[in-house]
Amino acid sequence: MMDGPAPLDDGERRELEDNLDRIFLRLRDAHNGLHAARPPADPALVASLLEQGTLPDSAAGLWSRWDGLDLGFSQVVLFSLAQQERETAAALAEGRAREGDRVIGERGRELFALCSDPYAEGADVMLIEEDGTRLPHSSRVDRMVLALLGELAVLLADDGEFRDKLFGDDGELTSVAERKLLRRHLDFDPDAPLARYRLARCLRRAGELRAAQSELKRAARCAPEFPWIAYERGRVQLSGGDGAGAAKSFEKAASLTPEDEPGLHAYFLAWACRAQAPGLREPLAKRVLELAPGFAMAQEASVREALEMEQADDALELLELGLAVLPRHLGLLALRDEVARAVATVEREQAEHAERESTPPRTPRERTRTSGGQHTGKTRARGRGRVRATKHRAR
Repeated sequence: MMDGPAPLDDGERRELEDNLDRIFLRLRDAHNGLHAARPPADPALVASLLEQGTLPDSAAGLWSRWDGLDLGFSQVVLFSLAQQERETAAALAEGRAREGDRVIGERGRELFALCSDPYAEGADVMLIEEDGTRLPHSSRVDRMVLALLGELAVLLADDGEFRDKLFGDDGELTSVAERKLLRRHLDFDPDAPLARYRLARCLRRAGELRAAQSELKRAARCAPEFPWIAYERGRVQLSGGDGAGAAKSFEKAASLTPEDEPGLHAYFLAWACRAQAPGLREPLAKRVLELAPGFAMAQEASVREALEMEQADDALELLELGLAVLPRHLGLLALRDEVARAVATVEREQAEHAERESTPPRTPRERTRTSGGQHTGKTRARGRGRVRATKHRAR
């Protein structure tokens, strides 16, 4: 049985009904079958699930309107109540779901699930990745649907095709597009911990450290046990020069890591090691190697992979992390020059790009005079080595 949130009070119920009406309008006004909705679920089944405690009040309201939704030409699918039973059983058999979860939908290979203890997990709706990683996604299912519809409006045109200028040459969302997407999500679900955390990460990468810290404080109020919030706070502190504070935050992230994830525990402790002054690193380094005996080999392989993928900044970060734990490791030391060359190449290309962007376009006469009236047909090769998002999906 699901403990779940307390029954909705009058104000929350009015908000729920208003949100359901807003969802209805977006479904009704969608073009070319962009979204599809099923008829209402059987009232007797909804009442039974409510009585059993396997469907919270807010979710019951949504399925009383629609027994399943297909959003953005199946970018996101919410299952019917009957399908939820089958999908939950399958996810439990695979070890992806926990007892008390109710799988309600999917996005690609990710699952959405109502969890049995929203207070402990930080959200009513968890996002479960393919490897079973659980991320606190949404404060309530009706807000989640509105937020996902908001995201899809940013991503997709009326014909279902992705809008222009969303993705960079590396195939990842641009920083501008990602920030817009996250802010749109938070417009509809302000207490969505995952979106709030990811917005903080975007702000930190852009150098907006105070804004990032503010977002993390709000995310932590919603999901205090989510270790990636503590980790990101450490990254912000480290960027601001507070190594001691960062080390404490990374150690807190490690303490919040589930016992069955020793590799992640070691990763957070490696960051704590990096944040500490060199003379204080040895105890932390020892703990990292106890948790992850293959840390050196894995770190060296990750650096090489990042270099092959032309992710120079990632390669540098991984190398520095490895050397913080193992400062005399020959394999990692041998990669320093190659990583330095890759970073220098990226910095040079970025500087050249910035210079081209800041130079006013020449007139046709100036272009002809510069080239001596000859058009060679050659163009400058576009810069490479742009850094993609890190491999950690939550992170």
